[in-house]
Amino acid sequence: MNKLLSMFFDVCRLRVAPQDLPTSRTLLVSTLAVYALLSIVISVVQMSLVKALLAAFMDTALLAGLSFFLLWARMFAHRWVQTCTALAGSGAVLEVVALPLMVWQKQFGPESSMVILPTLLLLVVLFWNLVVIGHILRHALSTNLGMGAVLATVYMYVSLSIIKILFFSGI
Repeated sequence: MNKLLSMFFDVCRLRVAPQDLPTSRTLLVSTLAVYALLSIVISVVQMSLVKALLAAFMDTALLAGLSFFLLWARMFAHRWVQTCTALAGSGAVLEVVALPLMVWQKQFGPESSMVILPTLLLLVVLFWNLVVIGHILRHALSTNLGMGAVLATVYMYVSLSIIKILFFSGI
């Protein structure tokens, strides 16, 4: 267990690539479950429990679906288990980092000047997440870090846009 946590942390530090993770559907399902659970916890900070459950399910499904589509389009679908495990595991690590910052930000409210520091730190975590996703996609798609970063940005834009439309549009 500690070795796996260490590997996911090393993925976040760009020292381990997705191909270094074990190819295990059990590990994939476990990692996706932890990612979804932490997504629920983070979403509850911003919305009701029912919306948080739906948003977490949607986020996890997008993570799995979009990564499979990218790999399938490049004829690397056989790399999906390790890639999705790396994305979910590193995402869970970064969710743990972001959670106290979101709670801190929520305590002040949007009008307070005290909200600036946690907001800036959350932006750092967001940028870190983009770099990590780019790192994972670079290895999974056998491309360079620049293309991985572009794909990570597109992935995050699509994912956040869908979540925003479904859960923050007031419909």
